[in-house]
Amino acid sequence: MQLLIEAGNTYVKVAQLFQTGEMELLGRYPSKKLEMVLEPLLENGIHRIVFASVGPVEVDNSIQRIAQLANIPVLQVKTLRKDFGVKNAYAEYQYLGVDRWLTLVAIRQEFKKPTVIVDIGTALTFDVMSDDGKHLGGWIAPGYQLMMKSVLENTTKVFSDREHSETLTFSDNTADGLKNGCRAALLGLIEYGLKQAKDRLGAEPEVILCGGGVRHLPVSWAKHYRHKSELVLEGLALYAKCR
Repeated sequence: MQLLIEAGNTYVKVAQLFQTGEMELLGRYPSKKLEMVLEPLLENGIHRIVFASVGPVEVDNSIQRIAQLANIPVLQVKTLRKDFGVKNAYAEYQYLGVDRWLTLVAIRQEFKKPTVIVDIGTALTFDVMSDDGKHLGGWIAPGYQLMMKSVLENTTKVFSDREHSETLTFSDNTADGLKNGCRAALLGLIEYGLKQAKDRLGAEPEVILCGGGVRHLPVSWAKHYRHKSELVLEGLALYAKCR
């Protein structure tokens, strides 16, 4: 059995990969509690740790140290120029975030067609991939919470008081105006990107929505596209099986 770890700036996701090839998500934990989480897991017959990190180097070092103490080999997955049928668009390929790389790799195994992947978390990432697995590049923008935080922390008379509704309409008060403005910014970026992608691909792409921030998009709009979760862990599982 292998342990898969997706390490971010604040949280880590941990999953088990069984010899049957099935994956089980164990949970999402604060990075500061990593050692407390991993130590009991490593006593359950784990023979390798496979991880990818977009977080601080301290988290990477912690994983390496914990594994070394338990005498368990480690594979840290990093972005490559080409692998698993995906060709990186970046000239300096190593600067494409490994989370985006693993998402592309995971999606490529399922869809052999033009694809757009919209992942909304702290940041929104928008990536385009052709039917032959060539990554055509993408965008990075603030996610909903980050946009909200930026406005709230830099103004004195703008505020937000509750969760937004499912609809996206013009608002008659400041709180809803801010929330719906940020949501409209996300939606506008995605719709403009989809038009650009269609022109570049010469075809209607398969659109994949993922990440916790998808809930901020209007339900009536988002229901027309595919929703996926844990794509980074799926990409890690592929590396764990094949590398």
